[in-house]
Amino acid sequence: MHLYLLRHGEAEPRHYDDPLRSLTSHGRQEVIDVARQFAKHKVKLSACFHSPYTRTTQTCQLFMTESGSTIEPQPLTVLTPNHRALQVLAYLRSMKSGHVLLVTHNPLVSELLAVLTDTDVETMHIFSTGELVAVECQDCTAGGGAVKFTLQAQV
Repeated sequence: MHLYLLRHGEAEPRHYDDPLRSLTSHGRQEVIDVARQFAKHKVKLSACFHSPYTRTTQTCQLFMTESGSTIEPQPLTVLTPNHRALQVLAYLRSMKSGHVLLVTHNPLVSELLAVLTDTDVETMHIFSTGELVAVECQDCTAGGGAVKFTLQAQV
């Protein structure tokens, strides 16, 4: 399986209803920039899942449009910030292989990359807003992945 881990773009500052925070103008530009970089890799996504929060839904919609993908994204509760990487991996193991985009939040996305690549949590990579990391996985287990490329917004 080829996983593409994407953190949502920059969002409005925290307020009382975190799930409803929207992308800022800068956050939209981050996502557009990374999506255009991704399109140059000519990856044909087979599935796309996103946290149902507003900022990840917006990130997903922008990314799909700008990268030229035509698949239908699906909201997935296990991608909300209160879940853990092992829960996401358990879900992914139930899928057949393919090219799968996951749009989620920190710290989940950073923890997921650390678990997949068997990296110590103390030294794990912390995703920037709008950052995408491509990981090739043999079996979606701890230590079962290798980073193929990283894309960061240049805006």
